[in-house]
Amino acid sequence: MDETPLLTMTKSRIIDDIPELDDKSTMLFQTLSTLCSFHTCEDLASFLFSDMFRDLVAAESPWIVFEIGVYRDHTITMEAIPTVDGIKFADASMKGVIPDNLVEVKTEKDASTILTSWFEGNTNE
Repeated sequence: MDETPLLTMTKSRIIDDIPELDDKSTMLFQTLSTLCSFHTCEDLASFLFSDMFRDLVAAESPWIVFEIGVYRDHTITMEAIPTVDGIKFADASMKGVIPDNLVEVKTEKDASTILTSWFEGNTNE
């Protein structure tokens, strides 16, 4: 079995004031400032809707943007912008895999579906 990760995620940029973070969120923020990898689209979707991640990104308006990339080709990326009750995906590759290259999802299942479609549409796997 191939143990190579499928996707990566890292902090891309800060777009608003960083809210006050507790120790747990500060540690997660520092971890996400490095390149994190995920073995499946489901794993990444589960992480994006985990209590730990939602606690970190909780704010009235988006304050941070993450970059999700294909592990085997770091030139294929999309942005993930956490919102109050979900996450927006903006497809930087603009291949039309995501309609209008922008979608907001509100559930882990929908995130997994979008991530899978995006990955397959950009890698032909």
